Amino acid sequence: MRMLPVFRILNHAMLVLMLTAFASDAMAQERPAPAFDRWRPKAGAYAEPGKNFESSCDEGNDMEIGEKSVSGPEWSCDFKRITDLGPGSLKVEMVCSDYNLAQNLNPRDSNWDREFNEVMFIKRIDGVTISVQKSLNGKLKDPPWRAAYCPLKTQRALAEATLQAKVEAKQKAEQDKQKAEQDRALKEAHPRDGVYAVAGATFEDRCAKFNDTIIAFSEKSVTTASNICKIHNTRVQLPDTVRIDASCTLQAASGPETVSVQDPNTIQDRENLMFKKIDDKSVLLWIINNGHFTGDGRKLSYCSDQVQRAYAAQRKASKQTRN
Repeated sequence: MRMLPVFRILNHAMLVLMLTAFASDAMAQERPAPAFDRWRPKAGAYAEPGKNFESSCDEGNDMEIGEKSVSGPEWSCDFKRITDLGPGSLKVEMVCSDYNLAQNLNPRDSNWDREFNEVMFIKRIDGVTISVQKSLNGKLKDPPWRAAYCPLKTQRALAEATLQAKVEAKQKAEQDKQKAEQDRALKEAHPRDGVYAVAGATFEDRCAKFNDTIIAFSEKSVTTASNICKIHNTRVQLPDTVRIDASCTLQAASGPETVSVQDPNTIQDRENLMFKKIDDKSVLLWIINNGHFTGDGRKLSYCSDQVQRAYAAQRKASKQTRN
């Protein structure tokens, strides 16, 4: 009977030890794996170490790593995903353009700008050197190679060139935008190509006969009520006026309202016709008189769509006949 308390104590101790061990195992399983530094290679130019290292750096023929891209001779890649494989070890999934690869795969295909899904493995060797292995057409055919970070002078030159390229690209984009806006403004200032006539009692008849005014900036010609003119140059006075240098000849069937267009060679600025756009369906036409545009101009209205289609069909048939 005296031994019973001893057994109870031993059983209690064993139970405590078992629970402690179980708790320790559970805590060990829940404890996160030890973290490692999320290392990334320095952004900049790299070249293969060796006797030609500095010249390779200066010529920029090896490799350049950016924050989200990497490039080499005639190939460039944008990063899709970076996976940390371990301390100082990365797997980079990329979308690449490779001129030589595309050409070698299919020399007959002119689409050498096609994209390839590639992968690159990068490992840190020391503070300035990395090991690189890149797939080709999705396959790791070539062994890893070493690349060392180029000297600071090369990095500075590269940074300056990159900055200059960005400035020039921004300037070009701004110039392209301004030109597009100017082209749009010029286009909007030009009257619509087509058949026009003076509004009034005979408007429909003038339209149907195509014998009043035909504006064709696309073909560099203007036919007035009495002249056939070939456009040499135009100058837009924004927002709505177009001044024209044109060689004009009187039509054979000119009537009593015939107006001869002055020879541009006798005018200082050579501009002998002028249109002012009122809206999409009406314009004012001036013909120069003694070196000056005078009066209120001749108001012309755009003829109906039916007339425009009929004139277009006539022009098409005439061209086919000539050919």
